[in-house]
Amino acid sequence: MKAFDPEQEPVAWGTFEDAEALRRWSFERRTPEQRLAWLKAALELAYQSGALEPRRPDPLSSDT
Repeated sequence: MKAFDPEQEPVAWGTFEDAEALRRWSFERRTPEQRLAWLKAALELAYQSGALEPRRPDPLSSDT
C-alpha cells in the first residue's frame, strides 16, 4: 500500500489503494462530533432496514 499523507489530498479515482487513501484522508478531516453523528446515522439506518436488531427491546413497543 502507498504511504499515506494526511496533509495531501489523494486522487479520487484509480486503484483500490487510491480509494482507500481517499477514505482515510476524508476520515482524518472529520471532527469527533462529525464522526459520532455519522455513526449514529449509520446505526439508525441499519436498525430501520432490519440489518441490525437493537440490543435492548424498545420499552415503548407494544409487543410485550
